[in-house]
Amino acid sequence: MRVNIRYGKGFKSVDLSGDTLILKKPETQPIRDPIDEIKESFQSPILSRPLIDIAKGKRNACIVVSDTTRPVPNSIILPPLIEVLEQAGIRDEKITILIAIGTHDPVSEEMFEELLGTEVLKHGIKIINHNAYNDSMIVDLGKGVYDCPALINKIYAESDLKICTGLIEPHFMAGFSGGRKAICPGITGIETLKIFHSVDAMGHPLSKSCSLDGNPVDEMAKSVSKIAGCDFMVNVSLDDQRRITGIFSGDLFKAHEAGCKFVSDHSIVEIEKEADVVITSNGGYPLDQNYYQTAKGLVEASELVRKDGFIIMTSECKFGFGKPSFKNLMIELKEKGTEAFLDSHSTPQTFESDQWEVQEFTKVFEKTKNILLLSSLNRSDQELTFVRPIKSLNEGFEIAKEAIKDPFIVAIPEGPYVVGRMKN
Repeated sequence: MRVNIRYGKGFKSVDLSGDTLILKKPETQPIRDPIDEIKESFQSPILSRPLIDIAKGKRNACIVVSDTTRPVPNSIILPPLIEVLEQAGIRDEKITILIAIGTHDPVSEEMFEELLGTEVLKHGIKIINHNAYNDSMIVDLGKGVYDCPALINKIYAESDLKICTGLIEPHFMAGFSGGRKAICPGITGIETLKIFHSVDAMGHPLSKSCSLDGNPVDEMAKSVSKIAGCDFMVNVSLDDQRRITGIFSGDLFKAHEAGCKFVSDHSIVEIEKEADVVITSNGGYPLDQNYYQTAKGLVEASELVRKDGFIIMTSECKFGFGKPSFKNLMIELKEKGTEAFLDSHSTPQTFESDQWEVQEFTKVFEKTKNILLLSSLNRSDQELTFVRPIKSLNEGFEIAKEAIKDPFIVAIPEGPYVVGRMKN
């Protein structure tokens, strides 16, 4: 049986035999005319007044968007949104698009068209990358739960009309993306992120995909977002072909809650037993642009593989390993080991940007060290991954079969966009 696994903007194939389960989302019908549906959602939002009524009388607006690591269909969402603001009397020069990069690298001007779409750029709207490290760009609005400071982007905080956009999908530590995550961690200061991405928060057993109740990461994001405020939200959900399947506009928390319920029903797939071998992806482009992001697919695979089983992963990593700070932390992990590494970064004073992503990798390595990676990483980067490089998925499958006789195999072509759970 040949199975196609996402890799970059295409696929890699593997020929599987034996006891095999292909894990896919329950089928969801895409919305036939998403632009019309988006316009309708602005008029009949979830627990909110219509957007036009909220926007009238406002002097300016800030629209928060995700960065290039998320496949948000901004070219569909933003034009009708900007149209409503113009109808309400907010001119293009009074609108700011704020890219919620958290601690990611800023989006270059050359990538603005890919991120936002040609039609949006024609408006000449100001586009700004958030900077968590620039104190002049941050205002202090108080403290949320867990003493998490609400340090928020100044442009957003001082805008008359605050709008958050995004994509709702399973998220390996916050439960679900979208909604409140546009604000926290998207447009917060680094001192907020030191608490939000702390060793304790990342290590909590409920900080995982499709988990909200008792999840400290979600609780902090909601708390900080409530302090920052949001006048209107528009989020979408997507199918495996990146088509819009759901539109959730309105109140930041209630609309997001409705979206999470929808995505949960269409993302979680239960299986009867742990897999000997999991063959998966990091969801393809744009999520598999570097090794840093590859933690997402590996974490989800580790939920299903048995102790010391095999994970065979595809992640193109066309932009290499990730930020230098992440690479340095992976070098430190290799030198110190997991326990000493986490101990040395367990306080706000010893916090380093990107340590949380390294911590997510350690969760996987505790479950199994039998990880095989198909990527375009160069040799020096491969040596820092803690995994074994392979040249094809078939090569990886042969290695696993040599180690485990008659393995039970779970293949997840969409990677972290599908969440596997044990039935018990």
